[in-house]
Amino acid sequence: MLQEQLFEKVILQTKSHLSWLHLYFQGEPFLNPRFLEMVRFADQNRIFTSTSTNAHYLDEYKVKAILTSGLKQLIVSMDGITQEVYEQYRIGGNLEKVQEGIKLLIAEREKSNSLFPRIVLQFLVTGQNEQQLPALKQWAKEMRVDELQLKTTQIYDFENGSDLIPSELGYSRYVPAGNGKWKLKKKLENKCWRMWQGAVVTWDGKVVPCCFDKDAKHVMGELSQQPFWEIWKSNSYQVFRNQLLLDRSQIEICKNCTE
Repeated sequence: MLQEQLFEKVILQTKSHLSWLHLYFQGEPFLNPRFLEMVRFADQNRIFTSTSTNAHYLDEYKVKAILTSGLKQLIVSMDGITQEVYEQYRIGGNLEKVQEGIKLLIAEREKSNSLFPRIVLQFLVTGQNEQQLPALKQWAKEMRVDELQLKTTQIYDFENGSDLIPSELGYSRYVPAGNGKWKLKKKLENKCWRMWQGAVVTWDGKVVPCCFDKDAKHVMGELSQQPFWEIWKSNSYQVFRNQLLLDRSQIEICKNCTE
């Protein structure tokens, strides 16, 4: 779990050029009891804060704390409009609890006459839930969420196909390769804006290139040992960027990337 002291140190190091902070990566942020204090600290340093949640922790106490924290954007992942479909992807999840949490947050935000946090409903479109899109759009409209995002799903071993690949390929990252296999819809090019736009920090302070490095295979440095600017300009970072521009296909985490 990310320690507040390390978080604050990094914010103070980077606040002069850090404008947008995504406070989530491979986990549920509200499991951290000090999460909203971290949001507040970043907001006080004039940094736009955004997070993503499964919304199982949006009770009355938490909602009030969110509204006073300075959080600017809350992404809620809800990948089904019925419990049966929702739990196929969100195993162990409770759709009713999620929907009640969203309703509570919107109602309390309206009572406080606040514009924030902006509420984004995110739906990963799969072969299991694509038929629910009309009902989802109607529900989102009735709830008055600020934005509905329909996102494609990353699938491991996509070459052999998957039930998660939608039949409507407009919602898919993958297309048939013509030989019984599947391939990325977009051609993998030797460029990536992410390498110069931002970085990802793991719970224990490791800096990795982007969110596709889910297992921290490419650690550029550790914030507990080095300042961020030193890591950003390090030789290991430059070698990684140069390899990406030379031949991105040789980097494993890039092989399932749609950027």
